[in-house]
Amino acid sequence: MEEKESGISVVIPLKNDENRIGNCLSAVFSQSLSPLEVLIIDGHSTDRSLDYAKKFPVKIIFEDYGTVGGARQVGLEHARGSYIAFTDSDCVPDFKWLEILFINFQDGIIGVGGGIKNIGTGIWEESIGLALDSFLGSANSIQDRVLKTKKYVHSISGCNSLYRTEDLLRVGGYNTTYFMNEDTDINKRLLEMDKLLYVPEALVYHNQNRNLKKFCKRMFWFGYGRGYNRLYDLQVIPPISILLLIPLFFFAPALAIYLIILYILVVMIFTLSILMRINKITYFLTIPVVFFMEHIWYTIGFWSGTIKRIIQPR
Repeated sequence: MEEKESGISVVIPLKNDENRIGNCLSAVFSQSLSPLEVLIIDGHSTDRSLDYAKKFPVKIIFEDYGTVGGARQVGLEHARGSYIAFTDSDCVPDFKWLEILFINFQDGIIGVGGGIKNIGTGIWEESIGLALDSFLGSANSIQDRVLKTKKYVHSISGCNSLYRTEDLLRVGGYNTTYFMNEDTDINKRLLEMDKLLYVPEALVYHNQNRNLKKFCKRMFWFGYGRGYNRLYDLQVIPPISILLLIPLFFFAPALAIYLIILYILVVMIFTLSILMRINKITYFLTIPVVFFMEHIWYTIGFWSGTIKRIIQPR
């Protein structure tokens, strides 16, 4: 295995994100702990993304996989640092992001990840962020969430993570076919070696810039990736629950209606708990819509991916 230099390589996948890459790189180059290098892994952007990126002392590498997994793998293969950190072009890391990740990387730890706070303006962007920052919106996932305490977790986010470069190489690196869920896949393999630690203070601000329609599309592909790649966790509960609900309408319709009412009540309870925390009644209708759309489109995606895997196995 090639000898790595002491320090942290920061890898940022990029594809047509001219409006956000500048803010991301400004934050990365303003860290309290300076990185050894910053690698931009570009999927052949056709806008001015690279023009903005070249204003910073970055190393630009092109990738041809066309997937996030492929971009992260190319970054891993070119990283010179003994540690490698990942974030995304639509993220703005906090000033102490790298420092906090690094000081928490101790014996018995295979990877460290941090909190993800959604930012953006508009009622739908804010409602999406609030819904995802809850158990009902993200289950036990730390994606798009800022948990209160440091804890060991099953996975850390691809846009906020730090690993030893040699550990990623040892488990075979990223699966280049994964356009989503590439972080879940590699973290699953890393957990066989040691623990993953979540540290909420290592914060990145995530500007997804997605309206409800784009959010639904993203949930579909998240579900599709989990179903096709057979990455099973608590996130499979909605797809399985809806599948079991269908025969109930024929054999026990009263029970099916009761379960739907129960689900609506759960959604409203979570919505009220969010509203009590932020003290904004204007989201009373929009947050439930986000929950409903998330679970519906995630379920459609999950079963689409599952069926596709059966029809076209690897």
